[in-house]
Amino acid sequence: MDGLLDRRRFVQVAAGSSVIALAGCVGGDDDGGDDGTGDDESNGDESNGEGSEGFIYAFAPNTIAIIDPEEGEVVDEITDGLDDEGWGDPRITADYSEIYVIRESPSQVLVIDTEIREIVDEIDVGPDPTHMYHPNDDEMWAHSDDEGTFYVIDTDSHEVTEIVESGLENEGHGKLLYHEDLGSMGYATNVNDPAALIIDLEAYERTDYVELENEDEGTHYKAYAPETGLAYFEHGDETAVVDTETDEVVEYLDFAGGMYLSPDETVLGVLDGNSIRFLDATSDESDELGVVDVDEGPDALRYHEAEDGTLYAFTAHTQTDQASIIDVDALEIVETVDIGDIVRPEGAPFLHRSGVAGGGYFISPADDDGIVAIVDMEAQELVDHVEVEEGVDTVQFVGDSGGGYSGTLR
Repeated sequence: MDGLLDRRRFVQVAAGSSVIALAGCVGGDDDGGDDGTGDDESNGDESNGEGSEGFIYAFAPNTIAIIDPEEGEVVDEITDGLDDEGWGDPRITADYSEIYVIRESPSQVLVIDTEIREIVDEIDVGPDPTHMYHPNDDEMWAHSDDEGTFYVIDTDSHEVTEIVESGLENEGHGKLLYHEDLGSMGYATNVNDPAALIIDLEAYERTDYVELENEDEGTHYKAYAPETGLAYFEHGDETAVVDTETDEVVEYLDFAGGMYLSPDETVLGVLDGNSIRFLDATSDESDELGVVDVDEGPDALRYHEAEDGTLYAFTAHTQTDQASIIDVDALEIVETVDIGDIVRPEGAPFLHRSGVAGGGYFISPADDDGIVAIVDMEAQELVDHVEVEEGVDTVQFVGDSGGGYSGTLR
């Protein structure tokens, strides 16, 4: 497991004078958009057939635990056929009936039926998969980092129907950016390519690319602001801003990192080292609203609009056992909560430790403690530490969610 932890937590790609630390590297990655054969005995315990809506699926090396957040306890488990698993992104279908989750070795996507709480299929995809996306109701797109391609899975047949060559050199860690306003067109990123890669989601092909200024730097995180039609791409230590009407670069921002759009699509949070920069996503100039310092290493943002209308951002720390709750309007940390500790490989400054939002909760796994922390977002307080298994690092909420994302690497 040590080698797996190191690869998932501390994957870095040297490019020129800077280093890109991969996410999902983490783990929905919901910064730009939304998330043998199986048999009836894949569930370790007999299913009660009561469904899963409102529950949390927590992925550990030998167990998929199903957690009721209101009760703060594991109510079911899937264990059969699991052995020291390494997990990538989970994604849930729009009707919440199935969870698709990347099984890093042997390069598969597992399909879980959330009604019967069982693994119902295993789908082979390309080597070294990490991220997966759900651009429409009928498909899941799983990225093979070894090939620089997306494997398109039909959600009815559970079969790979297309393979999309997105990377310019057919290799490299990549992500997919899509939005309903962009229609059938999307963008891919690739840490090996100094470009925003234009993808026709219906023709299943890369049609063109937007060349970026530094040929020694690839692309990684991405986001889209529908109010302005601007797309944002992490490009080394800069953020390239692209007009999606013309596919031309209109600006380079002098910072870069993970990007997370608020649910109302008006605020874009950008992780910049130990700071979070909040941008006005309705501004053509990408005006900065302000900066909040989180010295403990902030990670993926999950937002919550309180009953009084205040927007809060929740971020898990990568260097402590806490999470910060940020008042985005006041640009200040208003609370910290204990969410448990993660494994920190020596010499790994750029860790990823994520969480999801769903059902009014912020949910984050802590692999070193073997627990899943549940935080009430409205009350801004810890509800429970639910014991699962050492190594639990990935969670998915069944229901309206901030996106499923693994707690592994940035």
